[in-house]
Amino acid sequence: MILGPAFGSASRAAIGALLVSFALGCAVRGHIASPDEMAQLQKTSGLSASGKLTLSGPKGRFSARVVFGLTKPASLRIEIPAGTGLRFLLVARDGKLRAELPGDDAMFEGPATSAVMKDLFGIDLSPADLVAAVLGAPPSTLNVSWRFDKTQPSLVTMRGADSTKFAIALDDPSVEPPPATAFAFGPPRGQSWTIEQMSVRLGLRR
Repeated sequence: MILGPAFGSASRAAIGALLVSFALGCAVRGHIASPDEMAQLQKTSGLSASGKLTLSGPKGRFSARVVFGLTKPASLRIEIPAGTGLRFLLVARDGKLRAELPGDDAMFEGPATSAVMKDLFGIDLSPADLVAAVLGAPPSTLNVSWRFDKTQPSLVTMRGADSTKFAIALDDPSVEPPPATAFAFGPPRGQSWTIEQMSVRLGLRR
C-alpha cells in the first residue's frame, strides 16, 4: 500500500486505482471498537492504508485523500496523491521529519515534533504520538475514538484541547508494518524551504 521513495509504472497504476476508488466516496463504516478489537490493535506494530484525512477546527476545515503508513515507535509516512504523482510527501523517523512538494521540487527538514506538525497541518501531535494514537495507545492528554469494520479499524478520530478534530477514515487497511524503505529519505530536493513557505504552499495550516 505504501509507495517507496521512487515509484514506477506499477505504482502510478496503483495511485490511479486509488483515485478511482476515492471518487466513489467513503462513508463512515463499522461500529465502535470493542475492548477485544482494541487489544488486538494495540498488539500490532504497524499499519498502512489509503483513506481520507479530515481536519476541522475554529478556523475552518480541510480534507484530502491520502496514502499513509506507520510503524512503532515513531515512523510515519503520509502521501497526498495528485494525478499520476504526488502533491505532498511527509516522512518522519528517528526524530527527524521531511516534508516535500515534488511539483515545486521543494522540501523542508526539521525535528519530528508536535510544533513542526502543528505548523504544517494544524495537528498539535508529534509523529510518535500520532503513531501511538492510531495504533490504540494515545497519550493521556488526547481524546481518541476508533471504529472498526469487521475486524479492521475503519475510522480514527482525535480531538484536541483547542476544539480541533483530526480524523482518518481507512479504506481496507493492512495491519502490518510497511517495509523499512517506506520511511527512507530520498535525495534532497532542488529547493530547501522554511516551514512557513511549505505551510503556506500546502495550505493545510489552521
